[in-house]
Amino acid sequence: MLRSRGVQSGITRLLQVALIASALPALVRMRQWRAPEFVLSPPVRQESTPFYEEEFLPQTATAFVHGSTLTEMANGDLLAAWYGGGRDEVQGDVAIFAARRDARTGRWSPPRVVEDRRSAESALGISVKSVGNPVLFSDGRGVRLFYVAIPFGGWSTGTICLKTSSDGERWLPARRLLTSPLLDVGMLVRGRPLPYRDGGVALPVYHSLARKWSAIVRLDHEGAVIDEARIEDRRPLIQPWIVPVSPDRAVAFLRWSSRMPGSVTMANATDGGMRWGPVFGTSLVHRDAAVAAERLSDGSFIVIYNNTAWDRRDLSIARSANGGRSWSKPRPIERDTTPDWNVRREYSYPFLYRSRDGRIHLLYTWQRTKIRHLVFNDAWVVAEVR
Repeated sequence: MLRSRGVQSGITRLLQVALIASALPALVRMRQWRAPEFVLSPPVRQESTPFYEEEFLPQTATAFVHGSTLTEMANGDLLAAWYGGGRDEVQGDVAIFAARRDARTGRWSPPRVVEDRRSAESALGISVKSVGNPVLFSDGRGVRLFYVAIPFGGWSTGTICLKTSSDGERWLPARRLLTSPLLDVGMLVRGRPLPYRDGGVALPVYHSLARKWSAIVRLDHEGAVIDEARIEDRRPLIQPWIVPVSPDRAVAFLRWSSRMPGSVTMANATDGGMRWGPVFGTSLVHRDAAVAAERLSDGSFIVIYNNTAWDRRDLSIARSANGGRSWSKPRPIERDTTPDWNVRREYSYPFLYRSRDGRIHLLYTWQRTKIRHLVFNDAWVVAEVR
């Protein structure tokens, strides 16, 4: 009996040693782990005179366009992308288009297809029903195009894909990002990616298959997933838009995704977006529509959102000088009260991007038939949004 107990005790000690040995690599990684740091935009000389311009991007021969995005190339050219097709967003004729604005002439190139169902199927090796929600990101390595491929059903089955290009003209075949715990479906992208100092990328994502939630996925310089940090909340909050305020801190603005009216919500992050605090509401009322945000040189936030509880006919800008605790009176960018319900009078899906000259670019869907492009500076916002 004593011998049996001695054997058991020896086996227990061996198991303990084995467990400790197996945990050592993880413990070493934890000691070496460093929280990522955001790359903040360098300060630029702010213009004292308000500046504002507007235009439409070149049109495509499609029944609808939606979900636009923008980035600045190394030579100062602007690259825009969006998706469009027939009457239904989730159909095989939908494609992702791109157009480029020459920094010297200010002229846009004709739109061209950079991804569609057939090219996605060929690259991914899976059946693809449709594509959409393009998001552009550029750095010293070139341009990345994140987008959603829908293998079956609707948006809730989406999977995030990535195409890369050294010059924004010639694109490598797409590949999937392994971000979902459910057979890599149910994950989507919409918000603006942000650069990390180590060459990685902070990619805002959201899940919509079993339950709606938002997160930040940390990618390395080659686009491999390193980590994921969820923004925990029981409410249906999706499409996070991240605004860094320091190398380690950021603020998220989230879309209220419900049939009932809600409000734009916010959350604060530390550790480069890898740790998120509680979500809190704002006075910005809206319902199930994308939001975009930016930080001005004076530290205040601006938010572009649909300022209505029931539709997307009012696209407005609001400003907060105290971190989102209170907001200015919303200033309409588009407000359509035409009593014509046979036309889809929608102004939605704003995308904000600050170029290296300090000016802010806003793209948004205009009646689902065009992409509107506004350019303004901080002085214009301060003068117009009070």
